[in-house]
Amino acid sequence: MRKIRIPLLFLAVAAIMLFFFTDRNSFRYRYQAGTPWNYESLTATFDFPILKSEEQLQQEREQKSAQSMDCYRYDENVLSQVLGAFAAFETDSLRQVVTASLEGIYLSGVVSSLNGNGDMISVRRGKKIEQVPASDVYTTGEACARFLEDLNAAALEVNVDSLVAKNNLAEAIVPNLYYDPQTTATLARQALEYISPTSGMVYTGQRIVDRGEIVTVETARILDSYKAEFISSYGGSSLTGFMLHLSHLLMVVLLLAMYALMIYSTDRSLYSDFPRLSFLMLLYVLVYVAVTAFPASNETILYLIPFCLYILYVREFFRNRVCLPLYLAALLPLLALRDNGVVLYLMNALAGAVLLISYKYFSRGLRQFANSLFIFIALMFVYGTFKVTTGTPLENRIVLYLALNSILSIIGYPFVFLFERMFSLVSQMRLWELSDTNNALLLEMSRKAPGTFQHSMSVANLAEAATRAIGGDSRLVRVGALYHDIGKINNPLCFVENQAAGDNYHKDLSPQQSAHDIIKHVEDGLVQAKRHNLPPQVADMIASHHGTTKTMYFYTKYCNAGGDPDNVEPFTYKGKLPQTKEEAVLMMADSVEAASRSLRDYSQESIAAMVNNIVDGKLSGGQIAKSDITLGEIDTIKHIFVENLQQVYHGRVAYPKPKRRK
Repeated sequence: MRKIRIPLLFLAVAAIMLFFFTDRNSFRYRYQAGTPWNYESLTATFDFPILKSEEQLQQEREQKSAQSMDCYRYDENVLSQVLGAFAAFETDSLRQVVTASLEGIYLSGVVSSLNGNGDMISVRRGKKIEQVPASDVYTTGEACARFLEDLNAAALEVNVDSLVAKNNLAEAIVPNLYYDPQTTATLARQALEYISPTSGMVYTGQRIVDRGEIVTVETARILDSYKAEFISSYGGSSLTGFMLHLSHLLMVVLLLAMYALMIYSTDRSLYSDFPRLSFLMLLYVLVYVAVTAFPASNETILYLIPFCLYILYVREFFRNRVCLPLYLAALLPLLALRDNGVVLYLMNALAGAVLLISYKYFSRGLRQFANSLFIFIALMFVYGTFKVTTGTPLENRIVLYLALNSILSIIGYPFVFLFERMFSLVSQMRLWELSDTNNALLLEMSRKAPGTFQHSMSVANLAEAATRAIGGDSRLVRVGALYHDIGKINNPLCFVENQAAGDNYHKDLSPQQSAHDIIKHVEDGLVQAKRHNLPPQVADMIASHHGTTKTMYFYTKYCNAGGDPDNVEPFTYKGKLPQTKEEAVLMMADSVEAASRSLRDYSQESIAAMVNNIVDGKLSGGQIAKSDITLGEIDTIKHIFVENLQQVYHGRVAYPKPKRRK
């Protein structure tokens, strides 16, 4: 069961994510003109054009078709042919009048007849097409009449009518504009293509419709346009049925895999700590549900969600170095599933990073609310930056949401204690409380077993320094060290550090009985831990600080008195072996500190030899084999032990005695 519980955990999280999946590829609104809008007020989340209805487009097509112009091809060679028919005129003045008249007529254009009744026509001269009034173009009859008018107006001494009849001029004037059906069809088609499908724009942040408002025909057309742009942008029309569900599954797998990989890359040991891993997965689910729970029409509510609480919760139970990477991975659904996800992601990412820093300095009492100010500044900085770059004004409602967000980010902190109980975790706040030597249990130990209390303080200093050097939880190991011998308050005089000079608790006891009373302090410590509700991690340190070692003093005494060397059970601790770095460090620090009190020589060589002997003994005895500590870390721990013990047992300056005056 232990082997499959992590896969089951991830399957459960994936199932929840699928259930709450926000399908941004589907348009979730149903509406009809003449009915009320039953959703939250809808605001445009992107720019989109207002599309014309099919009726409007059809009406414009009909208008364009009615307004389409016939096209005529202009033949430049006709004029020279017509002028050639009049080249035989007798006088130069007559030829000049004829030439000027015909050039003017043919420049305007001569057509046999016009096909349509439009006011304008198109004339194609080579590759150039121009629009001219139909009234400016002559039919052949009108051209002849205009020609005769020009001749009569010239007042030449000739009979115009006989001249025209003699030279058959009516037949000489022929069209130079010819109807071009192909170009006419092309121009008509292009005119229809140039009809704009839109009639305006709606811009980001513009209100489309309010809750309860009657959807008018115009509003319905805007909603149709919004829907069309939505589907076009996100490809919703191409995903249906099985493919739609498959896309949801793939997105969930991608997001969950990113989070799981981030956990592994920051602290892979979490995969062997099911309670803490479960806590991280719960936080991820809460963030995901917060991201997906609100419809697109009410997406602005996301500005109110205090995502920064994730940082506070993780910081209480994990090392700082894992907080920000996991937080950034947990926020990825904002980017993937929300239209304004980039703004929201950057806002909350910066606010979380600021909170992680500021909380180091403002984590007590009312000073915690100073963090709200820093969160608000970070949120507003990103929000304001995006508003400036897009040229849109700040929205008062969003600013209010961000202010409430920053306050909720601190007010939600007490849920830490709920999570602490749910997952058997220990928070930094709880560790601070337990490390206060003025709390009732430690005061009782200092009163009943003062020697043990001093020993515990010394072990706490050693263990905390060593754990900090190897990147462990130094606060946790300090608390574990302070309470590791708490069971000794049940029988303090059994232990030499609490005995007055000349007293000997074990003087009249057998080695077996003495060993029993010594070993019992572990069991008594677990009872005290349960009675005073100490965290499970601290109880584990009480149970493992001696592991399965022997009470060597009384075992050796027993053997020297003729006892059976194989009878080790009465002299062996019944504790468990250390499972974590912190438990292993505490075991080594406890033995080293106790042994340091019996040294006769406190030189560096003597201290180093003692430390190496004890730590190597724990290694060879298999006492720390199950912990995740490395040999490199053990070398670091040895160095820290030697360094700290040298500082504790440094030489003292001998004060000179004052000379007596004579």
